[in-house]
Amino acid sequence: MKQTFLFLILLLIASCAPARITKDTSIHFPGSHTKKYHVVEKGDSLWGISKRYGVSIDTLLKGNSISSPRNLKVGQKILIPAHYSRRSGPFLWPVNGEVINFFNENVDNAINKGLNIKVNSGDKNIIASADGKVIFSNDLKGWGKTIILQHPSNVYTVYANLNCILIKEGSFVKKKQVIGEVACGKNNNHILHFEIRKKYIPQNPLNYLN
Repeated sequence: MKQTFLFLILLLIASCAPARITKDTSIHFPGSHTKKYHVVEKGDSLWGISKRYGVSIDTLLKGNSISSPRNLKVGQKILIPAHYSRRSGPFLWPVNGEVINFFNENVDNAINKGLNIKVNSGDKNIIASADGKVIFSNDLKGWGKTIILQHPSNVYTVYANLNCILIKEGSFVKKKQVIGEVACGKNNNHILHFEIRKKYIPQNPLNYLN
């Protein structure tokens, strides 16, 4: 109980006091010296390009000195790491949808500590990203209905902006188990706020998700 209380306090403090971002524009692409490019076409997104080539968005941002995933122009060449293979993470995506706000992105004058994922209104179910213990399942100030799961190695997953919660605090859930539904927000959009934290410190979920 004490551990859960400490986690909630740190969660709220972190959300109210955004960390300063230090941009690192240098990155080494593993593999051969052959350079491979993707030429941006109308309708392309960095999200789609990352999925197509199996490269993390962070890698594409840093390797191409792109400040934001939205800063793409038709005809722009995106360097793809030769023979790069993104490591499959141990966590599943909690919902199917489009990432509209990324980790460390400025959202409403605050630094986003996770991912904001817009889901189809017809598929609002949220699944547990991995096996874990439910350490919190209730309303949380500024977050709405929220679920926090504890996983091995001091890793936690946070699911916020829920319409309903389908599991109880203190219970154990299995990977892929439906744990709740995403709430309807502005403009009838259903957006899940999802975080992964290690020892209470926010991590980029894209480095963990499969």
